[in-house]
Amino acid sequence: MNESAAKVARKLSTIPVRVSRQMTPTEYQVRVAEVLNLFDIEAVGDETGVHYGGEGVALEDQPLLAAIRVLVGRRFGVPDDLH
Repeated sequence: MNESAAKVARKLSTIPVRVSRQMTPTEYQVRVAEVLNLFDIEAVGDETGVHYGGEGVALEDQPLLAAIRVLVGRRFGVPDDLH
């Protein structure tokens, strides 16, 4: 985990979130992509991962991407295949 992702994880650990259900790996990737699209980051999730269109994810978007993955994982659980 890089320094930026570690900072994001520490901040997010203070937000109370409980797991509602366990998603499949594909569902997890699709959900992450859906949230990224809300931030105008063109992304599509499928069984092979999250794929970015256009110019992809810029360096300044990396903390946002880490935060979204952490929050989606905390809410829906990270599938065992993705640990």
